[in-house]
This record gives sequence, C-alpha cells and structure tokens, in this order.
Amino acid sequence: MRNIARAFIAIGAGTLLLAAGEAPIYNSGADLAFLNDIPASPALLTDDAAPAMVDETPAYAEPSLGTVLPETATLTQLVHEVRTIDSVEMDQQMRCLATAVYFESKGEPLDGQLAVAQVILNRVEKGRFGRDICGVVKAPGQFSFVRGGQMPAPVGTGQWDTAQAIAVIAIADAWPEIVPQATHFHATRVNPGWKMRRVATVGRHIFYR
Repeated sequence: MRNIARAFIAIGAGTLLLAAGEAPIYNSGADLAFLNDIPASPALLTDDAAPAMVDETPAYAEPSLGTVLPETATLTQLVHEVRTIDSVEMDQQMRCLATAVYFESKGEPLDGQLAVAQVILNRVEKGRFGRDICGVVKAPGQFSFVRGGQMPAPVGTGQWDTAQAIAVIAIADAWPEIVPQATHFHATRVNPGWKMRRVATVGRHIFYR
C-alpha cells in the first residue's frame, strides 16, 4: 500500500484525520477513467551520471489532529462515515481529485471510484505525470471531461458527496489499493495496444503498471 498516510489533506478551518483500516482489499467491479497517454520511460543513468535530486515535499497540506474517523470493516461503511461529517470542506487539490472521481466513475461501485482516485495519486507519486493532483488531472490528453485545462463543475448530488468522501479516503490512504501501483488504465471496449504490464481488470476497465 502506498506510503502517503503521513500526507493528510487540510480540510478548511476544521481538520480530519482518517485512521488507516485493516480491512481486506476490496476488488469488485468498477468503471475508471480512460487514461490514453503513456509518457516515455525515464532515461537510464550512465555510470558517471548522478541521480537527480528528488523533492520529497508532500503535495498535500498536513493538518493538525482533528476528528478521528473510526476504522470500519467495509469500504461502504467508511464512505458512509466520511459522508456524515458535515464540516468537511474541500481545498483545491482534493476538489480536483473528487471531480475526477465524479466525472469518470460516478454511479459505479465504490471500489471502482476509489481506484480512480488511487491511480491519480500513484501518478502524483511517480512525479513525471504532474507535480500535484490538479496537475495530473488536468494534464493534456488524460481525462476526457477536461477541456483546455478546465474542469466542469460537478452537480451537487449524492454522487458528488460520495466522490468527495472517496477523495478524502484516498488521500488519507485509509483503504488498501484496489489495483496496487497501477498508473494507467483504459476501457475494455478499446484496445490501444499498450506495451505495459497488464495487472488487473476491474469492472469495465483494464489496469496497467
């Protein structure tokens, strides 16, 4: 599981700490974003080349301790717990993540929605897809709902509430990865011929790393 539990997100004036659960990985069907661009592999270092310095500064704000969300046995329970917290406010990074979840997987099973968020965070951690969440989501050619670097506004419905809860859970690393280390996926209806390692099919999408 990714080691980003230390990088919690600031939630407006109030803060939220999510306890990482010990529930088993939940792997049922889901619909995920269609990521259609594969960046080139990084160049190999020569013998006399020194590795580049890596900025390890978290891409997320670190809040002080606030409300603690109890551990839950299922992802459904965890999402419900987060949705019942009235004081949650989204900052820019969390809103970008929730918006991607909403437009790419709203109405799908919760594990599929969480997988959308986790793939985006995996890309942030790789460092070559965008410097932060919004950079990854708005990168050219990655998400069909983004037009000219602009995202439409979600409709304030129960599906949007769920997408926001999923974003909180993903950023807090509060549930195991649905498809560990996945950074690419496409719909099962297409065949882009990617030369990558295929690791799982979840719902109507195929995942690669």
